[in-house]
Amino acid sequence: MPTIDELDPALAAADTDNLPTSQGGVLRRLTRAQLVAGLQPEIATPQGSLLGRASTGTGAPESIALGAGLSLAGATLSAPAPSALPGANLSSAMATATGTAAQRSLADLLADAVGPESFGAIGDGIADDTAALSAAIGSGRPVKLGPRAYRVNGQWTIAQANTVLLGTPGLSVLKRGAQSGNGAWISVQAPGFRADGIIFDANRAQVNVESWGVLLTDSCTESDLHRCAFRNAAGATQGCGLTILATAPEVLARHAIRDCEFNGNAAHGLWVQGTAGVQVEACRAWNNGAYGLTIDFNDSAHARRARLVQVLGNRSWANQRGIAIGNFNETNGEPPVWGNAFPDALAVLVSGNTCHDNIFYGLAVAGRALLVQGNLLADNGTLANSGAGLLAHVAASRVAGNTITGSALFGIDCGGSIDSDISNNHVLGHGYGINCGGSRTLRVDGNVVAEFAYWGICAANVETDALGQNFGIACDLLALTGNRIAMSGSAEGIWLRDGPSRVLVQGNDFTGRTAAQCLRADTETVTIRGNRHDLAARIIANPVLLDGRQTVVAPDITDTVMITAAPSGVQSILGSTQAAWAGRISFVRVTSPGTGYTSATVAIGGSGSGAGAVPVLSGGKLIGIMVTSSGTGYGPVGTAVPVTITGNGSGATATAYAAAPLPEERRLRIRCNTQVTFARSGSHPLQENWTRNPLTIATDGEVEWTATWSMWRASRVTGQA
Repeated sequence: MPTIDELDPALAAADTDNLPTSQGGVLRRLTRAQLVAGLQPEIATPQGSLLGRASTGTGAPESIALGAGLSLAGATLSAPAPSALPGANLSSAMATATGTAAQRSLADLLADAVGPESFGAIGDGIADDTAALSAAIGSGRPVKLGPRAYRVNGQWTIAQANTVLLGTPGLSVLKRGAQSGNGAWISVQAPGFRADGIIFDANRAQVNVESWGVLLTDSCTESDLHRCAFRNAAGATQGCGLTILATAPEVLARHAIRDCEFNGNAAHGLWVQGTAGVQVEACRAWNNGAYGLTIDFNDSAHARRARLVQVLGNRSWANQRGIAIGNFNETNGEPPVWGNAFPDALAVLVSGNTCHDNIFYGLAVAGRALLVQGNLLADNGTLANSGAGLLAHVAASRVAGNTITGSALFGIDCGGSIDSDISNNHVLGHGYGINCGGSRTLRVDGNVVAEFAYWGICAANVETDALGQNFGIACDLLALTGNRIAMSGSAEGIWLRDGPSRVLVQGNDFTGRTAAQCLRADTETVTIRGNRHDLAARIIANPVLLDGRQTVVAPDITDTVMITAAPSGVQSILGSTQAAWAGRISFVRVTSPGTGYTSATVAIGGSGSGAGAVPVLSGGKLIGIMVTSSGTGYGPVGTAVPVTITGNGSGATATAYAAAPLPEERRLRIRCNTQVTFARSGSHPLQENWTRNPLTIATDGEVEWTATWSMWRASRVTGQA
């Protein structure tokens, strides 16, 4: 019998061919069809997967998906080097504003990126690309978007750690097509997130629901958003283009938002809540329903606050407020209680921003340890809406070197500020150049104020908002020093209104109008030194007949005048405000605040008529009284007029004054270019001297008068006749 090797080869094989086989030691025949019956005819696997077995035990082969960080190109399975992974540390996956050398470059990210089209995205703005984008992000690699629109329905959640979206600036669009519920359109819950060159269009024209636009949750503590746009979010409260949620107080986040745009959102363009460690730089915000850029959070527990934030070189226009930092609501509840006790913004730098043509305020800041410098604010707010170029309710802060121009009610409105410095600002236009009423331990120094309609600087004893709600602070320890105030038209210089306490007016230069319009001091506690009008070397103040007395009327700003003619002597020395308001109520001084008041009324007694005033209450106490009408006939200058306080509390007392009495230690040097006799008997205020007789000063002599207990006392006399 021949062996198999000795047989002729078959020309072809068919299922009907017979093959020998041994079954139980017996030789039998078997067709080829019988031999291969039950075998899998081919191996089929999905694209982008491997063949293996994931199930427990021995069994048939199964399809194995690729994990994050792996790629299958042709027949090669590969992974990037560990240094190129977008993984555990965000600094290896995103560039921030500081440009650290260890961070990945955009070119590196692009080289490693995947396109959403590889996962089924269409990018025509119509087809739903949400799942494809999720799959692309799930690959763990940067996702490169093409110059097209991708429809993304909400809520879309991004949870992949250190997600990176890269687009073509101005051309790559993520556009909301539909929204399920009122959650965020895009909720970023990833520990780190980067987007570069992406337009996030929340499409409120088609999806007009109250929901966040792009929301970085408190799980996302590191982000870098560069050359992105955030548009068209809907809803008066949540309708913000981009929101960064508050984080726990101990968390120091790292968020960089650079060269981005925010426009057309129903609420804010950008809202950074109670988060520490945020930089907003070179962004643009316009046509948003509320604020362009805002850094603030209303935490009733006062634990989550915005701090260590930089707002640098941004431009904001056509919003209610251009840029808003913090808020002045002391309780963070409703109705609001104004004050500085619990600031919502701490250690914030606001520098080099341009805010123009916003409805109410260009820049509004409130908080503690704020540095607001070098900003340009133009044409924000109006007289009618009580707007301001710069609204600053600050504590322990510095507002310096800003340029503010426009026609709003206030250039700088810093009422209610404490322990702060308002210095070297250039304020042009507005009704009031600088309003610093209701402040405490505030310095207003070295500012240039011009082209205002009413007052260059105004300091009311108690400040209120536009609705009359007070700030809970009576003005005290206010320094107005080294300012240059240019008066024109009917405008005047500085007004100390309703009796602010312990005010220093020193070294200010006034130009325009007359010296009498430079300062109106409705207070008895003011120190006046070294001010000048039109840089004049001296002011001539010859006596005039006033209320039957030969009266020297010295402008309130000055501490030196010269008399060139006084043939009838001098029986009275008054400041210009005292002379103008003689017999009328100038201010009302609270002498005891009392307790338990929620309502009260004020009645002014005395010999005159027509005076009216309203009380200002805070915390159950009477903190100030605002004169609403001055009346007439209340007596000579400095007359104390009785006041009656009625209400549901007890213990409040006050005294009104018919023109302000002499401020204690007010000093006035009178140079005599002719012989001048200062009367003692019949003088008012009393002109006292050590002789108890009239005091005559020879030609070329001088006398310095010091106000003491509402009288003048002569001192430093030279050339006594």
